[in-house]
Amino acid sequence: MQNVLAQLPALIGVLLGAIGTYGVTALTERTRWKRQLATRWDERRVIAYMEYAHAVKKTISICMKLASQRGVGAELNFLAPEYSKSDLAAAEEERTISWEAVLLFGSDEAIVAGRKWHEAVFRLELIADGQEADLTWDLAVQATSRARGEFYRVVKREIGMREAGAPGTYEWQLSTFASKLPAHETRPELKRSGDA
Repeated sequence: MQNVLAQLPALIGVLLGAIGTYGVTALTERTRWKRQLATRWDERRVIAYMEYAHAVKKTISICMKLASQRGVGAELNFLAPEYSKSDLAAAEEERTISWEAVLLFGSDEAIVAGRKWHEAVFRLELIADGQEADLTWDLAVQATSRARGEFYRVVKREIGMREAGAPGTYEWQLSTFASKLPAHETRPELKRSGDA
């Protein structure tokens, strides 16, 4: 019995060491798991933002061409030969589907900025379709450009990318060119820009 009592402090030390090791290991694993989970969600968030931006840009390109076909804005011969309202409807459906991922994975600030962007695009859709809007074509293009820039600024800030501070960095190039052109005048710069 005395032999067991003599070894008791050593046994308690081993037991405390084992509990401490288990606790540190469990905490380390939990922290690693949370980091991996956060990374996975961040990756999904970035993909959601990219797919949404692509869908909105597709809608904008179709609006620009439809408006051009109606004689509104600049003539955009470098885009697809002709679009129809059904192309716009399909693009809008794609945008709404990609929007759901932004709602699911996006931050509140990104959701607000994304909503403002597609609300600005709604004006382009109305004008491209021959309906009345609260802004002229040129002002609607400029509003869309500003909303696009704000969306990109918010998203870059959220995912930890450095924002470019130069004025006009996120400005939609076509909005700058198109607003300077008389209706249906095509310039070579438009054909090369590729930023529809």
